Amino acid sequence: MTVQSVICPRESKPNRKRTKSLLALALVLAAAGTARADFVEYHLGKGARILLQGKATGLPGGNMSLQHPLGTLYFDLHDCKIHTVPTLNQQYRKRLRAALNEKNAAGVFQAGVWALKHGMLDEYYEAVNETLNVDPKFEEAKRILALRDRLRKPAASRSGEADEMRRFVHRKEMKFATSDHFSLLYDTPDKPDKESRIKKPRHELRLELLERVYETFLLTFYSRGVDLEVPKERLQVVLFNNYADYKDFSTRLSPELVNASGFYLPERNISFFFDHASSERFKQLNEAAARLKGIGKDAAKGKMSGAKDIIRLANTIDLLIQVDRESNDVEVVSHEATHQMASNTGLFPHHVRVPKWVHEGLAAYFESPNDGAWSGVGAVNEQRLMFYRALEPDREHSSLNFIVGDQIFDYAVSLGAVLHGYGQAWALTHFLVEKHFDELMRFYKALGELPPDIEFTPEVLNPLFDREFGTDRSLLDQEWRSYMRSLRTDVEEVLGSK
Repeated sequence: MTVQSVICPRESKPNRKRTKSLLALALVLAAAGTARADFVEYHLGKGARILLQGKATGLPGGNMSLQHPLGTLYFDLHDCKIHTVPTLNQQYRKRLRAALNEKNAAGVFQAGVWALKHGMLDEYYEAVNETLNVDPKFEEAKRILALRDRLRKPAASRSGEADEMRRFVHRKEMKFATSDHFSLLYDTPDKPDKESRIKKPRHELRLELLERVYETFLLTFYSRGVDLEVPKERLQVVLFNNYADYKDFSTRLSPELVNASGFYLPERNISFFFDHASSERFKQLNEAAARLKGIGKDAAKGKMSGAKDIIRLANTIDLLIQVDRESNDVEVVSHEATHQMASNTGLFPHHVRVPKWVHEGLAAYFESPNDGAWSGVGAVNEQRLMFYRALEPDREHSSLNFIVGDQIFDYAVSLGAVLHGYGQAWALTHFLVEKHFDELMRFYKALGELPPDIEFTPEVLNPLFDREFGTDRSLLDQEWRSYMRSLRTDVEEVLGSK
């Protein structure tokens, strides 16, 4: 059985390391709708730091609070540095106003595309409507609104699909739910966790996220003139409540899935996930948080000095763990849902295998980095960028020939460095989408014209790539490396890192 997508193992060395310290919780907390965006640089000692986003407020006694949609975090001001930057909404409004003042319909539309790339669907549609107010004949905007109307109509249901899915996973007790475009088999609780700050059950949150990825995926390509197919039937997804059940099922399918946090199975056209709260890492984190809460309660009962600070710290760590849990779900779902969308919209051919660097590179481009919110398309993933940079000096194994020839993952597996393979595939795809989109679309189409039984070798893939991008590899390679040197994460942008 060929498993086309296996997301990077979450229990790899970098993730085990982050379990052991607060650096495990290094994330950028999304706080949409605040009057300003404060990035709080929190120093952990020995040069380690995390960057948190929200609304910072100074408190008496040299402390500060940071407001987040899930709750409030507390820190010592002496350990922090606050960077105030415009919110995403403010940046979008500035672009929109400038284009509207110039009555530039194309500029208004591009302001919407900017919003879409940053996960702002409502603002995107607002800009599309404003585009038509400036120019009622603007065809791209008309196409987008026509697509939106199509997406508002639920996809067709398949007769007996719930029982068919249950038989495949051998779990008759699993429940079934649908959204406009997804069918979900699940065994997570139908009520929110009592300890959770999120007041919706897990399966509803999962369907909402899947719908957001679905819509954003299609809009991204339609906005650039590529009319993909809108799937006629709902896409199928399975969500396990317990990691152990998920692992038993996935490893029965393939030993390759032993460390996968989620996967798309093209033979069945189903994506599979589990609730990350049930993983061993999160169990350990939650146990540690519970112990700290207990210490705080005992200190309060004994009227010990510092009891209030212990309780605040325990609550802060508990919140960070919950945000990290959401982050893991978002990152895995956005990655695997991209695989499923690419295979069901005609972007990638159904009858031909797709080179691994192509499939994984696109999924990594669309995945939301580990920041606790759907952050849109093409965001600079800090981990991917780190692994790209680590291999970049090795000009033999980070070369276009080696990646395009689909040798990079074989090389990475042999060295136990799969993350480096994902980093290179992500980096090349990021560059091609942003700088050579039309050529990349022609290359995808050319893959679909290959014979179904074709064996992907460097001798097959490199000439096909050259046909669309040109034969001067050295020039393209130079452009790619220059582009990657200019690419910076949100953290680097805020802190002015080089």
